Amino acid sequence: MADPIVTRTLGVDFIYFDLLFLVIWIYFLVKRKYWIPVLWGFIGFLTYLIIDYYIWYIVMGSRTYTGPINPQFFFLWFTFSAGFAQFSYVSIMFEKRNFRDMKIFTLLFFIGWTIIGLFSQWIPLNDASIELARNMSAGNQRLIMSVIAAGNVVLALFFRWIRKLRWEDILYIFLVGTLVELNLELSLLVSGIRLEQDTWSVTLMLVNTIVEFNVGIIPMWFIMQGFLKMQNKHLFPPLSYKDFRHIQSDFNRITISEQINQNHSLKDVSIKIYGEKQVLHDIKYLKSV
Repeated sequence: MADPIVTRTLGVDFIYFDLLFLVIWIYFLVKRKYWIPVLWGFIGFLTYLIIDYYIWYIVMGSRTYTGPINPQFFFLWFTFSAGFAQFSYVSIMFEKRNFRDMKIFTLLFFIGWTIIGLFSQWIPLNDASIELARNMSAGNQRLIMSVIAAGNVVLALFFRWIRKLRWEDILYIFLVGTLVELNLELSLLVSGIRLEQDTWSVTLMLVNTIVEFNVGIIPMWFIMQGFLKMQNKHLFPPLSYKDFRHIQSDFNRITISEQINQNHSLKDVSIKIYGEKQVLHDIKYLKSV
């Protein structure tokens, strides 16, 4: 059984490199006009601030912190880093504009978070130690989160039964929910952050990877579809795996523009981001299927 105590030990310079990564991450979101993922990033920040800082650290005391930084300032960074990066990444994957964007942001997300920890080890700008721990047995956190994650599976099957989800959607949703937490666990393992206090185990990593983010993955998917509907004012099927190798611009905008009498404003936005050649290629492909 996984150890109920989850720990991290990092240097202050880890925060410096992480802030640099966040600047790069946000830059690419803005450059590609991923406004909904930016919004989700702030939602993630507030969610983690309430749960991790207020409930676990202030109210329950199941989260402990020791370090040279004021706890309020530390948790502002801590919850913004994970909350913004994880929620915005999942939102990008749920928006599903095209497979190329999905691959690039996945590589940036995985490589970026891993490099942060390694740079903190290789370039010792400030090695003052920060120690974090969370007692997962307090308030039956692990049990509650596991039950909620299982509930998301049941919810997904229900929506499949009423034909609101495809089988490929269900597999994809939980794949994304697992990948986003796997990246966190891998980056903490490779950099040694999880190993310092001798509480890491394979079981711990697997449980965290499968359960942690999947506690709310199905509601997030449907809220995301609502955001996309507000943005484009039309319902549409999400990009399917069979279209991955064909779409080069923004599947969602191009699909909608073709549905509502050649809407030029949606095409113009896609052309500014991806180029006219890519947009015309996608229009031709969508007309052929």
